[in-house]
Amino acid sequence: MGFIRNAYHRLLLVPGVPFLFQHARRNCATIFMMHRFTHRERGIHGFEPAQLRKDLEYLRRNKYEFLSLSDLFKRLAGSGPALNGSVVFTIDDGYIDHAEVAAPIFAEFDCPVTTFVTTGFLDGQLWMWWNKIDYIFSNTRRQSLEFRLDENAIRFDLSHEKAIGAAQEEFVQRCKSIGYEERHKAISCLADNAGVDMPDSPPVIYAPMTWDDARACEIKGMSFGPHTVTHPILSQLQTEQATWEISESWRRLCEEVSDPVPVFCYPNDQWPDFGPREIEIFRDLGFSGAVVGEPGFADPSSFSQDKDSPFKVCRLSFPETLSDLIQYVSGIERCKNILRSGI
Repeated sequence: MGFIRNAYHRLLLVPGVPFLFQHARRNCATIFMMHRFTHRERGIHGFEPAQLRKDLEYLRRNKYEFLSLSDLFKRLAGSGPALNGSVVFTIDDGYIDHAEVAAPIFAEFDCPVTTFVTTGFLDGQLWMWWNKIDYIFSNTRRQSLEFRLDENAIRFDLSHEKAIGAAQEEFVQRCKSIGYEERHKAISCLADNAGVDMPDSPPVIYAPMTWDDARACEIKGMSFGPHTVTHPILSQLQTEQATWEISESWRRLCEEVSDPVPVFCYPNDQWPDFGPREIEIFRDLGFSGAVVGEPGFADPSSFSQDKDSPFKVCRLSFPETLSDLIQYVSGIERCKNILRSGI
């Protein structure tokens, strides 16, 4: 199977082959989501800038249309020319590497990109909870941890690197299943048991961009959308708190940048993380729609399927390899999805 897969991906790199599937990308757009970018001066690990340049150069050379998120939602609603394999880029959260690494590269290729910012993060009120967990596991000197979480006894083996990685992933997943307040109590308990003192502000590798950074990025072509104030899982909140998270993040964004995008991005962005309540709040605020992190493509037929569809627009994680990128944007992946749905 490995040989077949390697041969298939080599075939995708042959000029002309991807365009055999152009029919499958008609009236369709691919929205990509990204998170962190390697920034060696700051010690940040993420998507490699050289690979991003290579990918954008391929897309530009092969005449894929780079489309802003705002323009995509207008076209999905029926305004403007038909989509034809357009490519849209989004980034989540608002880290410093988005401003210092990603924004200049996207500007270099005249490619629009929308960053969804957690406004409390940029306001210096917090650092991301999963980064706190990473900091704890990276800085503890303990060989094991034992404590209680959600009335369950937990023991983590930290005796080697692989075990540490598995323990960290398990703890993150456990935190996603509990409420906002419980999550932060659990992280504090983890830090105490690990013997790690937590800084008040995020260390540089977890730091946000500033609002000044955001305004400078707007000049380069980056736009910004709301992603809540504190990055909670909205479905776990009471209505009053969920309403505040959404409306306050939009208010702060409108205060700080010149042309905010009225498209929301759900924290954790999976289907169980939101519902009709959140969609009604978006309507009240006049949003054009919202994006999720579930895989799929954007097209006018699914966008107009029902009144809630504009608030359930799918995105794909940006792939690590050029051949995977070609599979997504060429129409091959969409063709495979159509075939699967017919089985």
